[in-house]
Amino acid sequence: MTITGKRLFLTAALCLLLPVVPLAAEIVTDTDFGWSLDLPEGFKVDDHTDDGMSYLFSHDRMPVSLAVKLYETGTYKSAEEALSGAVAKLPSGTCEKSPFTWRNTDCALGTFSMTLGQKKYTGWAESVTLPVKGAQLILLCYADAQIEKDSEQFIMSVLNSLTIDRGSSFEPGIIVSYAFPPTEKQTVPLTINGRKIETQLDRDDIAAADFVVGCEYAVLSLYADNDKWQQAWQRYYRMIFRDSFGRLKKASFDINSALAGDAKKLNPHHPEEGMAQLLLTWTQGFAYEREKDNADFTPLPAVLTGEGSDCDSRSLLLCALLENMGTKTALFVSREYSHALFGADVESASDAENARMAAGSKNFLLGETTAHVNMGLIAQDMSNTSKWIPVELP
Repeated sequence: MTITGKRLFLTAALCLLLPVVPLAAEIVTDTDFGWSLDLPEGFKVDDHTDDGMSYLFSHDRMPVSLAVKLYETGTYKSAEEALSGAVAKLPSGTCEKSPFTWRNTDCALGTFSMTLGQKKYTGWAESVTLPVKGAQLILLCYADAQIEKDSEQFIMSVLNSLTIDRGSSFEPGIIVSYAFPPTEKQTVPLTINGRKIETQLDRDDIAAADFVVGCEYAVLSLYADNDKWQQAWQRYYRMIFRDSFGRLKKASFDINSALAGDAKKLNPHHPEEGMAQLLLTWTQGFAYEREKDNADFTPLPAVLTGEGSDCDSRSLLLCALLENMGTKTALFVSREYSHALFGADVESASDAENARMAAGSKNFLLGETTAHVNMGLIAQDMSNTSKWIPVELP
């Protein structure tokens, strides 16, 4: 496999260190087999096999290791068999596992243990039959058995960050999909711009999204006094966005269908800006409430249903809805201002309402969700762009 990352580019054919491919935070991508991991900052490669099919990672803050193993097509008949085979090769390796399907793909998930020297290690393992080439990917994330429970949310975050194709970057990850399988749909009534809109969420969408928020906040908390805190913030919001994007697909479609005419009437030349303005006005009317848990972040499906929310959850909700409608967005967060804004890649309604910030190669028109102002207007005392962190979304 060929793996690329911010500080990593290893080729199985030559085993040479090549020029770095710039990617966000610690995203590790295998260009041969089509999978990637959006790892927490601080992982590094400790070892790899000469054939490039096995890698061992360690982390600079958490006593957690990640082993990655690829088996070529035909080595095992199923993901479950591949997981059993991989664990059986470990010293005193044992595994409890369950097969399941994620994104119409054969997978297996379980816990495992092994003994190295005199020390027992435990952790979580997942196996996926990859859409590209039909190879089987094994991920083993583990720690000393005495502290593994304290590391479990970190381990869950690592394994849940796996993507196996472009589409899985916009759907809930493998761990949360296993923990919260689809259930019945529930009707969610909305009122936007005076229009009554009925949409749907899965019964467990709020609980599942809250599970992800909890795991990712546990990871984010590790970086409060670390020089990688900005990258940690970016990953935190990226992981929440990825989880909720698919959950909000139906709502985005229903809202767009109901408001498309209103958006065009509001801005005939640039209806996508009109839609952003309608949704911004809607969220500005939400009840302001700080979450009472440590994360202080309302899960996006809960924001949609009307639960109290703050600036970052509202802004990320708008990013998810508009991205589902085809408008490129970005999130902007500031530790100095204790605030968040969303940005949309749309034309401004007027030259006087044209506050923008850059993320990647685009300049995004800004939206302020906690004050009743139009798109393109933000408070003057928050206009120092150097104090904002852009969060680029997939």
